[in-house]
Amino acid sequence: MLGKILRIIGIILIGLASALMILGGIGTVCIAWFPENWESLAMMAPYKLIFQTAVIFTILAGILGFWATIKLIRRKHNGWNLAVIALLLSLATAGTKMYFSNMARGGVAPTNIRFFFSLFVLVYFLVLRIPAIWDKVGFEKRDQPDEGLGGLAGGAAAIVAGGLTLTVHLWAGPSHTVNGVNYVEYLHTELMVAGVALIILGLIPLVQDLWCTAVSRHPTETLEIATVDNRT
Repeated sequence: MLGKILRIIGIILIGLASALMILGGIGTVCIAWFPENWESLAMMAPYKLIFQTAVIFTILAGILGFWATIKLIRRKHNGWNLAVIALLLSLATAGTKMYFSNMARGGVAPTNIRFFFSLFVLVYFLVLRIPAIWDKVGFEKRDQPDEGLGGLAGGAAAIVAGGLTLTVHLWAGPSHTVNGVNYVEYLHTELMVAGVALIILGLIPLVQDLWCTAVSRHPTETLEIATVDNRT
């Protein structure tokens, strides 16, 4: 039972970390390509190439993280390895952005959120690799019954990532507000669509599980309904 709980938590954490990577990459586009357009970001212009590289690799890390999440849900080989690579890449890009951002403008938010969360998830995944724990978690044991836990964990991860996307203007807004204008709002529609889509995607396996549970609890009623339909 403990192994199943640890597995569910791991899938949710890597899914959430991947969402932060994607949002972090998209959120840095303004600094990486157009710092001259805002007086408060003009000092970042000399570091454009560094931030452009960081944006590209941050988004790639997020894509790799989502790929790892799918592999972990399906208990496919190398899911754990891909997750660790994505987290290390996230730490490298976040650390680089924090260093130059602090040096140029004296601030590291909200990249520091992604850095420390990625670090926490990485430590969690490294702990899961301890042989005694790894054997119980069963990330790659496709021969053992899953009981739908992978799908439920993936659904929960998608819902949490969707909520994070829908609220990004709240927790990332303060560091993206210039002269009273929250520039996160410029992507309001795109972020809303992505957030709602993730939540709907996450609800699908949960609804399926509830339906299957309801059917399994009332097999007699299901059989009777099927018999009546056949007679009709």
